[in-house]
Amino acid sequence: MIAGEYVDTEFEGQEISNEYLEYMHNNKTGALIKASVRIGAILAGASEDQIKNLTNYAEKIGLAFQIKDDILSEIGDEKVLGKPVGNDREHGKVTFVTKYGLNKAQKLLEEITNEAIKNLDEYGEKGEFLRELALYIKNREK
Repeated sequence: MIAGEYVDTEFEGQEISNEYLEYMHNNKTGALIKASVRIGAILAGASEDQIKNLTNYAEKIGLAFQIKDDILSEIGDEKVLGKPVGNDREHGKVTFVTKYGLNKAQKLLEEITNEAIKNLDEYGEKGEFLRELALYIKNREK
């Protein structure tokens, strides 16, 4: 998480590559989500393939969380968010919205969420909570 936060603050007001943007987002809240899912899988006795699959899911919803954060920071409801909208842009932060535009960021959010959910196909009803979590992240308002 420190690495992601470092990139976020160090490159404020500067143009960064797509790779750095994704690296930054994967190493912020996404790192906590990934660790939580992996720990749960390991403690549940998941196979190596299942752990790999669930890690892929977690990486995708972690990235989806950050993209949604970027979108909410641009068009969210300040009263619901509890922080000013447009703050990232004003501070020169590079986000998925500032890099790709709002429409493309929303499309990426949809695609990444669908990819995450696809990783859960083999789990049937046992994967329902994780499916709902991915949808919650995509549709959240704060």
